This record gives sequence, C-alpha cells and structure tokens, in this order.
Amino acid sequence: MNKKIINFFREDINSLSEYEVLDSKNMIKLDAMENPYDIEVKLEMDINQNWQENVNLNRYPDADCQNLKKNLLKNYSLNEDYDFIVGNGSDELIQIIFHAFLKPENIVLLPKPSFSMYKKIAQVVGLRFEEILLKDNFALDINLMLKKIEELNPALIFLAYPNNPTGNLWDKEDIKKILLKANGLVIIDEAYEAFSGKSFIDQLKDFDNLLIMRTLSKIGFAGIRLGYLFGQKYIIRELNKLRLPFNINSVSQKMSHIYFKNNSFFCDQAEEIIKNREYLQDEMTKIQHIKVYKSKTNFILFKVLKNSADQIFNDVLSDKILIKNMTETPGLENCLRVTVGTREECDLFIQSLKNSLI
Repeated sequence: MNKKIINFFREDINSLSEYEVLDSKNMIKLDAMENPYDIEVKLEMDINQNWQENVNLNRYPDADCQNLKKNLLKNYSLNEDYDFIVGNGSDELIQIIFHAFLKPENIVLLPKPSFSMYKKIAQVVGLRFEEILLKDNFALDINLMLKKIEELNPALIFLAYPNNPTGNLWDKEDIKKILLKANGLVIIDEAYEAFSGKSFIDQLKDFDNLLIMRTLSKIGFAGIRLGYLFGQKYIIRELNKLRLPFNINSVSQKMSHIYFKNNSFFCDQAEEIIKNREYLQDEMTKIQHIKVYKSKTNFILFKVLKNSADQIFNDVLSDKILIKNMTETPGLENCLRVTVGTREECDLFIQSLKNSLI
C-alpha cells in the first residue's frame, strides 16, 4: 500500500462502502427486481434490422436523445410547460439532483427504509440527509414527516412510490400533504409504476415542486441503464447543466426506441409478472414461520419468524436460487426480498423456502 497515494483520498472514504453485487452465474436470479423474461425473437429481429444504418458506433451518440424525447413526449402527452432529463439509470439522475443542490445548509429528507441509493449517493456527494423511520406497517409517519419538513426545511424529499424494499404504496393524500408543506423539491420515484398502476404524473400541473422519476430497468431493459425525470421546464433546464455530455450511449438510445415501438408487448409482460406476483404472494402466505408483506411491485418482502434470514438465504442459495438478504437494513431485521420470476422460478423458490423452514 502506497501511503502517499492513500493520503490524497477524501477523509471519509473509509466510511463509504462498495455496492455489493453477488455472482449470479448458473443461478435462478431473483435478487434484483429484473424482468425475468428474455426479449423474444421478433424483437431481436427488430433490433438487428438496419442496425448499421441507425447506430454508427464510430460517432458520438445524440447528445440530446432526440428520438427518445419524441417517444417520451408522445407517450406521456405532456405540454410545453414540462421537460425531462434522461440519465444513465435512475442513479445518475439522483446524483445530478444532489449535485445541483449541494449547499452546506441544504438537507435531504428520506423515509427509512427506502431505496438505498438515495442515502448512498447523498453520502458520496457530501449532502446532509435526515431519515424518518416508517411505521411498523411501513406506512409513512405523516405527522412526523410534516413536523420535520417544518423544522428542517429540506431542499429535497425523495419518495419511492411504491417503496423499495418494502413494496407498498403510501397513501396518496399523505404525499399531497408533503407536496403542499415542502418548500423544496419532492421527487417521486415511480420505478415500479408498471406493476402498481399508480402514478403522480397527472399531478405535475398541480405542484410546481414535483418531479417524477421513471426507469426502463424493471420492465425488461435493465441492461441499457436508462432513466428519465419529468418536471417543470425551468427546473429541468438547471439540472441539465450538470449532466455529462453524451451520457446515454447510442445502443441504449436505439434500444429505448425498440421499447416504445413494442410498448404493448412489454405491458403484456408486466401483466404476466403481476399475475405471478399474486400467485407467489398467495403461496407464500400459506407457509408457516414467515410473515409476507403485500406488494405492489415486482418483488415481495418477507420476514423470517423461525430460524434466521441468514440461514434461509444460504439454504435457498444452496438450491442455486439467489434472493436478497435485507437483514442488515435498519427496520428490516430478519427480512428477505424475492423478485417475482417466471411461474416455474416461483415454484422452485417456494419449494426451496418450504424445505428451508422444515
């Protein structure tokens, strides 16, 4: 170890941790909220058709993602008062927002537990944050939230709708109260909207401090890393100043066009995943010694009441099934999270879980 180099690192580097991704080779992968279905042959043909004419890899990508923007505007029917910014996944959008509000006095308000990257990115960029513990049923503690908004005057509030990793939808009227109370921006992360059928996008006209974040990762395109953020045009313009040039590569832009061209196909896949979720949820509730939390996403959180989450995780892993161990997350002690897979994958997981709890 070269101590001269180590001395140049930022002082808090040891307090940060790497984002751990377990090796899933030869596994049934039910840990990352991905769409379990491959793109069918007809889509592969569509992707390959005239590829050379549409993607010139020797050239930089379209810096403004014009084709993608046309598709998004057409899909959501937003008027000229609104605009959006496209990111390399939602993570980049969160980072851009945090950088735009990086002032010593600014505070980010976050529910706890929620999407881990809100806190992680705030720590990385050095932005202050405050976490508000959810109730035992994972509902927002709205009275405490409103009290903290008045006390702290946060510049940013992030709300995952539905929430990750708990899977539940918060009360819409509670979120409206937060929007009315907050002086800063409220970012509603709708990563799982395809599985909940609920959205705040029609509320953009009512709240000038509202931003809506979406992603293509959960509905079949996790590999292209593409997210987008809607909001008032003047807010998006300021955020766009911090976006790195050419942040969305040509292949991802082309693949997004494939998605919008075949939107009904992916909607059908989402419906299939919802059916599998209901089936998996019903089957899991029949199993003794676990508590299953109702979900409006493409994953299910459950608590182990017999033995430990670590043991169940390892037992299921020995059956070549990878799920997510959440027990180290404050508020989710002895909890595990399973992504909704194909019907066959769900059945294999159920049997493995049953065997582990014997």
